Amino acid sequence: MTEEEMSRDRASRDGEVSSGMLMLDLQSGGGLHRKLKARHLEMIAIGGTIGTGLLLKLGDAIRGAGPLGALITFSLTGLQVYGVVTSLGEMATFIPVEGAFSAFPNRFVSKAFGFMSGWNYWWNWALTFPAEMAGVASLFEFWVPTSTIPSWAVSLIFMFPLFALHLISVRGFAETEFVLSLIKVLTIVIFIIISFFLWFGIGTGTGPLWFSNWDPAIVGDTSISKLVNVGAAFTTGFFAYGGTELVGLTAGEAENPRLSVPRAITGTFWRIMIFYVGSIFFVGVLLNPMVTWSASPFVYVLESAGIFFAADFINFVAIVAALSVSNSSIYACARTLLRLSEERQAPRIFGKIDKRGVPVNSVIAIMIVGLVGIGASYASGPDGSVNVFNFLTGFVSFSTMLAWMMISITHLRFRAGYIAQGRRLKDLPYIAPFFPWFNYMSITIGVIDTFFLLTSAFDTNGISQGEFFNVSWWMNNSWTYAGIPITVCLYLGYGIFVPGSMRLISYDEMDFESNTLIETPEEKAAAETIALKPTNFAEWKAKMMYKLF
Repeated sequence: MTEEEMSRDRASRDGEVSSGMLMLDLQSGGGLHRKLKARHLEMIAIGGTIGTGLLLKLGDAIRGAGPLGALITFSLTGLQVYGVVTSLGEMATFIPVEGAFSAFPNRFVSKAFGFMSGWNYWWNWALTFPAEMAGVASLFEFWVPTSTIPSWAVSLIFMFPLFALHLISVRGFAETEFVLSLIKVLTIVIFIIISFFLWFGIGTGTGPLWFSNWDPAIVGDTSISKLVNVGAAFTTGFFAYGGTELVGLTAGEAENPRLSVPRAITGTFWRIMIFYVGSIFFVGVLLNPMVTWSASPFVYVLESAGIFFAADFINFVAIVAALSVSNSSIYACARTLLRLSEERQAPRIFGKIDKRGVPVNSVIAIMIVGLVGIGASYASGPDGSVNVFNFLTGFVSFSTMLAWMMISITHLRFRAGYIAQGRRLKDLPYIAPFFPWFNYMSITIGVIDTFFLLTSAFDTNGISQGEFFNVSWWMNNSWTYAGIPITVCLYLGYGIFVPGSMRLISYDEMDFESNTLIETPEEKAAAETIALKPTNFAEWKAKMMYKLF
């Protein structure tokens, strides 16, 4: 393709995008508003992550894989998450659009890949919402039995205020998430501090525990069974870490993406290390993995420290965590569906944005999904909330892993096309570290873990052959018989009905012009000020010497 043809092609695409956006504005009264501050983005990255996966399902990972096995699982998943977030951040700061999991694969891989990625990410969060609502209902039973207030009614009571916040403005979502996340962060910090003293035997009179509870360190009778158990624990890891990538999704509504998004991304690694790896390490060294826990492992640790109200406190925080993740679910679903509509891969009605910058119809769509989930809880009987929660978490875990792998593939294509068009890396607002190794690691972990998950799912694990496909199996392995077939059908179905959509977009066809970051004079000045600040002690000393002499 000649330079003249490339220019005409870009101009044509820009014209299509501009006319599409103009039509959207005329229909809806405006676009998304940039109202998210840096503090919002940082708390959103935390809030979308710390949920029932950490507070409730952490015990499942330790019982299934052992304390060391669970620690290995969560550490590897943490590295994968950091690689995905930095990859997404590089693209999102350069092209700050909503619905990144649809927009970028559509733009840099293929239309069919983008369709699959976007809808996978949408249902990932669409199913997370009723899963967390079911979690809230089951947690509420700790105080009020279902005979007094049925679980479906509890879900309804908590659901409607969340939707009201999202229908007001994006600031309502952000401020709510900031407060809820702050409660969770303070709780985890307090837990880690208390656990540190207990581990060293301070105030217990029993002396240091060291690693006496690592017995066994990894659950399994043989090397193969240990490997399978560690692999199976990734399901909990993916569910627990899901939501960290939300920071890339918020770039389209961040006040200053060049500064706020990289700042939130940089903190992600340390949050992972402190909150997840720290929590799972201390639970593993303080509690015996062979003991059955009827409540969150956090409860038992705090009770061993003499905190008599530990169960009530952790139950409250777990409800806060579930509400926080539900809040993030509505946001992620609405923005992803909005982008799919703009890409003409979803009905155009979901592209409506009101004058307050709210994608109204996209928000209503996730509310309908939530109501269906509540209906399923009601239909499933007294234990409906638990059954719905178990069924959906496996599905969500697989979708999360798949979403991360697709972003890693997309980033490899993005960087290759960017360089192939003769562009300079230093012109990017943010450059992902350790490229391309984090991308390869993310893809490799996903492929290997899918193999182990399949091995674990179809291993009888002591169940007689006649009872293999029991209720428990169907609840815990929904990703196997539902998640994988749906994903394949999305890709192949779109590829068949839209000819040419499976074709890889060539490097010279890639669009690096539309919707790229346009900074205001104030934002440029802020970026220049940050750039002038010393980043290490040597640079600070050199600048101080320059000022003095």
